[in-house]
Amino acid sequence: MKTTVEEIRTILRREIAEQLKPGDLLPNERELADRFEVSRNTVREVMIHLEALMLIEKTKRGARVRVPDFQVMFSELVPFFDTSPRTFTDVLNFRRLSETGAVPLMVCHVTDDHLATLAAANDRMMQALTVSDAARADYDFHLGLVDAAGNSVLSHMYRVLETPLRYYLEVGKSQNANTETAHRQHLRIVSALTARDPDALAEAMGSHFQHSSEVLTAWVSLRDMPGGPLSLWPVGHPQPQLNKSV
Repeated sequence: MKTTVEEIRTILRREIAEQLKPGDLLPNERELADRFEVSRNTVREVMIHLEALMLIEKTKRGARVRVPDFQVMFSELVPFFDTSPRTFTDVLNFRRLSETGAVPLMVCHVTDDHLATLAAANDRMMQALTVSDAARADYDFHLGLVDAAGNSVLSHMYRVLETPLRYYLEVGKSQNANTETAHRQHLRIVSALTARDPDALAEAMGSHFQHSSEVLTAWVSLRDMPGGPLSLWPVGHPQPQLNKSV
């Protein structure tokens, strides 16, 4: 059951999102206390919560709505990640859906700087001396792809989720052969992106994520489900077809 503070906070968060814009002032403490029929101390506690969430900021004129901070919003997702097979599955498919879905944007917005960043990250992954360093370079490669799409929300989400994403990438780096395969597949991705070819890019990324699925399936099956196959992507169904127009 929600407390009074939580109930008021929920109402004000919704109103800030739906009715107010950055720079707008909230009603003062007395007005809010009268509206919700609570003490001003209760209102002050609510405002402390809203300020901690970076939804408002205090000014001489009162509490003012801040510019939205996506990092704060997405950071609330991080504690829900664990090492269960279901979460491993969801993380990989989140990456597959978001990255392959952004192929048309990548083709439209990629720059020479993006391509250089991708090539450098791929080289670092191959030269890495530890699994952790290889996973970091792999994460940087995929972050580079996301940044090439030019979508700030997607880029923010990937940065906020860096720690869990890197953790799951370490699974595929436990064997050198898998890193070598990923390196070759990354080269195909960069080549297709350099050519601004959406079909070739979609195919290269689809093959890369299929390889990741196979590696993760084998690892999770050995760890948690010996003798029991785990399907990370619907078997027997066609891969999602991307819109060829950009």
